[in-house]
Amino acid sequence: MARIQKKRDHFYKEIYRLMSFEVTYNGDIQFIKVFYSTEKTREGKYYGEFYKKMDLLASDLKRLKRELDEDSEKAAKIAKDAANKALSERFGSLRYIIDERHWDEDMVISKILYDRKQEMFSLAQKTFNNEVLLEEDGAEEYQIHLDEGEIEVDGRGVEISLGEFFESEEYHGFNEAKLENLERLDWFIIWSRTEAGEFKTDGGGHEGTFSLEEVNMEDCLLTYRGTPLLVPCDATDVFSNELEIHFADETRASLEISDASVESH
Repeated sequence: MARIQKKRDHFYKEIYRLMSFEVTYNGDIQFIKVFYSTEKTREGKYYGEFYKKMDLLASDLKRLKRELDEDSEKAAKIAKDAANKALSERFGSLRYIIDERHWDEDMVISKILYDRKQEMFSLAQKTFNNEVLLEEDGAEEYQIHLDEGEIEVDGRGVEISLGEFFESEEYHGFNEAKLENLERLDWFIIWSRTEAGEFKTDGGGHEGTFSLEEVNMEDCLLTYRGTPLLVPCDATDVFSNELEIHFADETRASLEISDASVESH
């Protein structure tokens, strides 16, 4: 009996093996990593001082931004009046004046605030390179699938509308919540890399038969049977690789991603 049972178990195992299939998402994934000041990053062995220095500069920048907001209207009027006076003295009364339609208070900036931002930018550019991006502890990491891809089973596309996932309130709400949380910070650096390819679940194959109802989305990632389609089946094409620093005055600047080795600390 044991021998017969063993043969039967082997038979059913082979049947299930033959019925296995692989689900993939053929499309784009965006990998996101955000660096900002936390207790963990400030206490880091190698880059803790970087976060502390950035915090000090950001604190000064916020103070300067408040001062600029308070003084911008007055400063703009002084600048405009002075310009009109200079034009009058040089070309005669009322021959040339500043066009009110094109005048903007934002034309007056804080030189000190600009310098602080340059200090933060230079410090970040000096510190961040490929090694730091990949290995820095304490950074927040997540991934999202991007639209215009398709679900495939064993390499063949299946008829399924993915629009309901990408157009849903959950999809947009997740991204908006992430952005809102970041915008509350005094500063942050964000690395976003977009890769195109075919992505499967961890472990690859699934047993049984494919079901459209088992395709879902969680935290902006398409899943099959509750597991995200994240693992590359083969090499991927990287067509976007960006690094940006965001300042407390709601401006940002692009950083260059360097291959240079990290200076010793």
